[in-house]
Amino acid sequence: MNLFAKTERPILAPQPNLPWASGAVFNPGAWYDGARVHLIFRAVPAGYRRIAMPDPEPGEPTEGFDDYISYIGYAESTDGLHFTVRPTPFLAPDGPCDHYGVEDPRIACLDDDYLITYTALSHPAFGEEDGVRIALASTKNFEMAHKHGVVGPPTRDKDAVLFPRRIEGRIAMLHRITPDIQIIFFDDLAQLCDPPEGHWQEHLAHLADHVVMKPEAAWEEKKIGAGPTPIETDAGWLLIYHGVDRHHVYRAGLALLDRDDPRRVLARTAEPVLEPTQDFERYGDVNNVVFPEGACLIDGVLHVYYGAADRVVGHAAAPLADVLAALR
Repeated sequence: MNLFAKTERPILAPQPNLPWASGAVFNPGAWYDGARVHLIFRAVPAGYRRIAMPDPEPGEPTEGFDDYISYIGYAESTDGLHFTVRPTPFLAPDGPCDHYGVEDPRIACLDDDYLITYTALSHPAFGEEDGVRIALASTKNFEMAHKHGVVGPPTRDKDAVLFPRRIEGRIAMLHRITPDIQIIFFDDLAQLCDPPEGHWQEHLAHLADHVVMKPEAAWEEKKIGAGPTPIETDAGWLLIYHGVDRHHVYRAGLALLDRDDPRRVLARTAEPVLEPTQDFERYGDVNNVVFPEGACLIDGVLHVYYGAADRVVGHAAAPLADVLAALR
C-alpha cells in the first residue's frame, strides 16, 4: 500500500565522534511538544562482531552479535527532519536489570511526565540465557531521567508502549509476548512500578483474554508488536505496528482501536504500509527491516520514525486524513 512518502536518506546515522553511538543508531521513540520533536534512539558502540547463533530454532535468525550493548540517546528538531544529537547518552546500561543494554524506547506524556518504556537486558544479547524485560524511565524535560526498573512480567516481553491518556481512569500498556499484542491496565504509576503480588501472574495465567491483536496476514505471520505511542483521533486510537514474516522481513501496518476500550480493534490494514524497499532498509546489521517506534502529528501530517536494517533511522510522512481513510 503506497501511503507514506519516505525520506530518501536516513535522518540519523552512526555518530563516529560519539563512542557510545559510533556503530549503529536506530529504533527511535518520538514525542512532539508543539514546538520540538524529541527523539530518543537506540545506539550501539562500534566494535561488535557478527557471530553464529548456537542451535537456532527453525525459522529463527542464524546470526547475532557479540560485544553488543545498547545505549539510548537523545536528539531534537524543530522541523521533524533535521535533528541535533546530544553528545552524552540519555540512558545508559548501568543497573542490574539493564547492564547488558537499554533498547527500543517509546515515549508517552502522562500526568505531566514523559514516561519511557524500553527493553532492558540483564544478560548479554544473543546469549543462551534470557534476560529480556520491560523497564520504565521518566523525565520532566529530557534533561535528566529517572529509572524505575523492570515493570514487566517475569518472562521474555518486549514492544511495550503506554497510552498517552488514562482509559477509564487507568494507565493502559500494550506489550508483546510472542506472537501477539496484549494489553494490561494499572490504577496508577505506583502500581505500574510496583504491582501487587499476583498482578502479573494473573495476567499471564489468562494471557489469551488480554490479546488485542494476533498475526493474520502472511507478511506478519511469525509475530507482531506495537510500534509508536498510540495517537488519539476522533475515529479511535491509531496504532502503527510491525509484523514479521517467515523470512524474517519486518514491515509495518496500521490498526484503529476503540477510544474507550482499546481492546476492541475497529479496523486494520490487510497490507503493510511500510516495508523495506530502499538500500538502507534492505542492507545493514539485520537486513530487510523497517521498525517504527516513533510517530508525531504536526499540522495534520503524521511523521513516522523507524529503525532501518538495525543500523540507521528512517522517516516517512503522510496526511493523517489519508492514513485514517486507509483504515476505513
